[in-house]
Amino acid sequence: MCGIAGSTGASTDLLAEMAARLAHRGPDGHGQWSDPEGGCGLVHTRLAVIDLSSGGAQPMQSPCGRFVIAFNGEIYNYRALRAELEAAGESFGSSSDTEVLLRLLARHGLAALDRLLGMFAFALWDRAQRRLTLVRDRLGVKPLVYAPLPGGGLAFASEIHALRAHPGIDLAPDRQALSEYLACLYVPAPRTLHGGISKLEPGCWLTWQDGRVETGRWWRPRYTGERSPSLDEAVEELMPLLKQAVAARLVADVEVGCFLSGGIDSSVIAALMAEQRRAEGAPPPRTFTMTFDEAAYDERDAAAAVAAHIGSTHTELPARPEAARLLDDMVRHFGEPFGNPTALLIHDLSAKARQHVTVALVGDAGDEVFGGYPRYQGGLWAERYARLVPRPLRAAAATAAGLIPESSRGRHGLRRAREFLAAGALPAPERYASWVEYFDPAERAELLGLPHPPPRPIAELYRRSPSAQPLDAMQQTDLESFLPGNLLAYGDAMSMAVALELRLPLLDHRLVEAVGKLSPALRFAHGKKTLLKAAARRLLPAAIVDRPKLGFNPPMGVWLQGELKGLVAQRLTRPRLTELGLEWAPVARLLAEQAGGRRDHSLKIWALLVLEAWQRGQGR
Repeated sequence: MCGIAGSTGASTDLLAEMAARLAHRGPDGHGQWSDPEGGCGLVHTRLAVIDLSSGGAQPMQSPCGRFVIAFNGEIYNYRALRAELEAAGESFGSSSDTEVLLRLLARHGLAALDRLLGMFAFALWDRAQRRLTLVRDRLGVKPLVYAPLPGGGLAFASEIHALRAHPGIDLAPDRQALSEYLACLYVPAPRTLHGGISKLEPGCWLTWQDGRVETGRWWRPRYTGERSPSLDEAVEELMPLLKQAVAARLVADVEVGCFLSGGIDSSVIAALMAEQRRAEGAPPPRTFTMTFDEAAYDERDAAAAVAAHIGSTHTELPARPEAARLLDDMVRHFGEPFGNPTALLIHDLSAKARQHVTVALVGDAGDEVFGGYPRYQGGLWAERYARLVPRPLRAAAATAAGLIPESSRGRHGLRRAREFLAAGALPAPERYASWVEYFDPAERAELLGLPHPPPRPIAELYRRSPSAQPLDAMQQTDLESFLPGNLLAYGDAMSMAVALELRLPLLDHRLVEAVGKLSPALRFAHGKKTLLKAAARRLLPAAIVDRPKLGFNPPMGVWLQGELKGLVAQRLTRPRLTELGLEWAPVARLLAEQAGGRRDHSLKIWALLVLEAWQRGQGR
């Protein structure tokens, strides 16, 4: 796991500055390469995980000298691919996965991507064709951003902060991206909040040659649910894939641990990890749980029960994220506003776990892949509601829904009821978007001073789903928006800020493809996560499998009344909002409703704090 950057026509000093801004991602070494004939320069900062010797150093050049690669990520099946290449006559000078990838690309070009099992973002320079190729993994675990340069050049990096070192890039704020940030609390790909910087989307490639840029997609998740085996048959099919996904992600030359919350996702991963370690005759895995003083957020007892059952060496790490202190640092690592405060918890957990391990398996993506969010149940109920209740009655209920009060201390039942009724008369794409977006179109229009409400970005993506079945469409939408733009983004940024590598078995593309082919009726036969819970019953006691889900979220409502109260008063003022290009009146209303306990606007307020911090840090 590493940081990569590069540019066409860049000086060695500029390349060195880009690398310096990625040093946190790779504290074990850095490399720099420039084509002696001009054209492209690449840099790499290394976190040594596979082949700790200098043989794994990058940028790495092919033996013939034609290809040079800067690679971030892991290819879990590199040993099998290496054996195939050796049988075809290749010989290797290192035991690194990077060298295997380089040889595979030299032989097969982008067709090699279909053979890869892993998470990655890489840049490949072809000296003969003078062509730069950028590639991002299937589901977007590893980030990659790029920017056109004056004169037709191109620059790229793992993080926006490294690109900001490059002169000539348009750093002006993109107002449409700002609107989408307010909607989602992250900026959906391909935009960033800088008008001249774009994200390469998951499963996509980009080529640059002679000033011309082409892009394409080489993989996309497809939730189309055409298969309907029995539940037992489906679990029999999925169990080997789950085991393979975990086993593959234990490949490392450093110690690998596991984040364990006590929920189904991480508990299944930890149980399979312990099973694999026993089969290999290896010591029990190390597991880590974050604990909270607030009982409503604390899962230490559940995690301890799982750890005892699987026999892991378990460590509890008290949450001390210090939101106010970490805010500016968090924004720098993202390079743009990012409004999900769970990022602070991941940073805190990663920093503490890094004292013990270099790599950690996590249960992230279980909700998106297996259908775990309450909104999926709401979407299925909404379809029945629309069939049974005439539209005029649903419209009247939507109007009355605004009278429903809600808690500002993290209890979500009344809020969900209000949101369900408020969206009852909307078409399915707009309804789903209303549940997952934060500032709605009318609020964004008021905040930004727009003459008309802007579109809902998530609704546009929902309409492109290959399936009209609601559960298919909801999960497909999340796999292409919320997952890479939110969950994977904060997982990478916050763990790599402290040089910890996170690996996600539940995002093994073989598993995602298999689940996506199973019918929605089967995936939700017994409510949320039917398939994963059925698999979990083969690994864990029923008391663990059936316990209610808490989720890994900070008590933001509590923080706003305590640690963050002074920061809100200091930074969210009329003059600062005007500098941000936002209207003051709607913000003042949000603050008053939050203070009075009439609405839970805590995430919206945090998102505005993050936006203010980003704007204030643009000169750095």
